[in-house]
Amino acid sequence: MRFFAFLMAVLLISSSLVFAQKKARKPEVGQAYNEGLDLAKKQKYEQAITKFQTAVTKDDSFPEAYYMMGYCYKKIRNYEKAKEAFRNAIKLNKKFEVAYNALGNLLAAEGKNQQAIATFQAVLAFNPNSAKANYGLGKIYYEQKNYKKAVEYLQNAVKAKPKYAKAYNILGLTLEKLKRYNEAIDAFKKAIANERRRSLKGDYYYRLGKVYVEAKKYDLGIQALKKATTMSRNAMIIAGANFYLGDAYKHKGQKQKALQYYEKAAKHRVWKQPAEYEIDMIKHPDKYAY
Repeated sequence: MRFFAFLMAVLLISSSLVFAQKKARKPEVGQAYNEGLDLAKKQKYEQAITKFQTAVTKDDSFPEAYYMMGYCYKKIRNYEKAKEAFRNAIKLNKKFEVAYNALGNLLAAEGKNQQAIATFQAVLAFNPNSAKANYGLGKIYYEQKNYKKAVEYLQNAVKAKPKYAKAYNILGLTLEKLKRYNEAIDAFKKAIANERRRSLKGDYYYRLGKVYVEAKKYDLGIQALKKATTMSRNAMIIAGANFYLGDAYKHKGQKQKALQYYEKAAKHRVWKQPAEYEIDMIKHPDKYAY
């Protein structure tokens, strides 16, 4: 998976390499850069950084070398150095989209939302159809509970990249918050269809099943939630799926089945209190009669 992530990073900067090739570089600069790429591919990030530093020392107008330096600093969690390197790349190439997006993601992860928004907006100024910049903005607005604005950017993201599973996932969560359940269901279905990793598909099945239950489509919810319990690797999500299975069976009038799933959910600390409340309501209904 890490190797795949590296290949994706290299592919993302492939268009900018064309930019690099327009300027002839000294052989020793290209050699240092290529050696850095090979080391990064082998996940030898600190050694790779040294090579990229050599490249920019010999040629300080090399945005791709600064970008890869930032990529490697991010991998070793030196986020300040990573941001500095990404900014240097952007200074040299004002339309270096992948560097802007990498910087924006780091800023968002640090909670520097206004700076992150400005960074993603800078991308949209020269490429309004950037899937990653639109996704980055949509995710920030979702986390800020500005759901209407989040929907706008996330819809732009999936329009630009129709197989963008992560964007469909956040879009589904956003539409759920707006109680636009049918649209949320459609978004989660597309997240599942376009996600290759089984465990993440399981997480998305949980979210799909939860929305089905909220939309009172209990049989469909049960189908999705059962898939979540077998596919997800996230213990909290599996427990959540069991909780909503309990809810679905409760609403179908099947109290014994509901109890079975609530009891499974109660084994997880996050779901323990709500599950035990539901169990008590089923076992002692007189306590809750008004």
